[in-house]
Amino acid sequence: MTTDVNHAVSTSVSSRDTFLDCLKGFAIGTVVLGHTFQGATPDFDHSLPFRLIYSFHMPMFMFIAGMTASLSFSKRLNTTPDLPSYLSEIKSKALRLVVPFMTWAIIKYFLVHPAGYDPATWLLHMLQVPDEGLWFLWALFQCSCVLALASMAVQYFYYSLTATSSSGRNNPAELYLLLILAWPIANASFRALPSDLGLGMAKAFFPYFFAGFIFHIIRPAGLPNTLRWIPYVIFVALAPFWYRTEVSPVAQLFPNPGSANLEFQRIVAVAGTLALVDFARLFTDNAPAVLTRAVAYCGKRSLDIYAIHFFFLPYFPPVIAPIVASLGVSVILRTNPVTSWLCLGQKPMKIWPMNRYRLSQGPAGLTNNAVAMPKE
Repeated sequence: MTTDVNHAVSTSVSSRDTFLDCLKGFAIGTVVLGHTFQGATPDFDHSLPFRLIYSFHMPMFMFIAGMTASLSFSKRLNTTPDLPSYLSEIKSKALRLVVPFMTWAIIKYFLVHPAGYDPATWLLHMLQVPDEGLWFLWALFQCSCVLALASMAVQYFYYSLTATSSSGRNNPAELYLLLILAWPIANASFRALPSDLGLGMAKAFFPYFFAGFIFHIIRPAGLPNTLRWIPYVIFVALAPFWYRTEVSPVAQLFPNPGSANLEFQRIVAVAGTLALVDFARLFTDNAPAVLTRAVAYCGKRSLDIYAIHFFFLPYFPPVIAPIVASLGVSVILRTNPVTSWLCLGQKPMKIWPMNRYRLSQGPAGLTNNAVAMPKE
């Protein structure tokens, strides 16, 4: 059956929705929760709450980033492949991700004063060992660059198939097949690159990133009702046996425990990710509006919370205080053009700018201006 692929992906394009924002809100909540558990005990690797969160929360964050990346791809899908548009998107990603990564690395330098480094060599060190800083931003940028190449190739081949189609209509099955084929090719190409400049971490998380990209295009409404319960069962059954630095007891049951442990960790990560994606959808559809707005707002500010919450982890109440304090600092940073661009990679907010003519225009002027709301 041949249908217009615009209909097949319309949900993913139009629903920059509360769902995606809520999903990112829950995701950043798990990050703060994981770091809270990590600081609660020196032996956090054997703490069950820590292991449950860490078993999936960063793969899930990459998966969500891939879901978000699918939106721009879907918008340009039926247009002529255009290299400048992809380069422009990479430039935007660099501003959004790399600039804050480097800014917070410099901030850490002046706070910690690491021995043997000056600011320039410290930045180079952070690029090589990004997990000493906001590594997710650097890894996500690297994944985004590889995805841009893969997306451009998929778009080119799909556009060629559409141009030669006798029906003149798009076939979603062709797109889905191209995406599925592109996944192992892009992943293998990425792994062939050297692991310098932190690429090792990006390689480890790229499969989750690309999986989220494909998932939100093929299944924008989530798993079918008949399957959506499966990730919950798998995660609940296996996650308690996940360990960050040790081989899982489950993996030790197999002839090659090391390889089995890697597969076990992937299964748990995927199950936890799909379970949270489904939970976020249920929450968005059924929770009171005030709760969805609060979680969605955290999702919109997930980068801000990720960058700032470390400074407030000791504060009480746990999790809530770091998130609230991070949002407060975020507002301060976002109201200044310099700090907004450097720390958060965003245009500055305009908080109730005063119209200089407002007081001089009298009642009529006030009436005309009453409906003008500032845009962020």
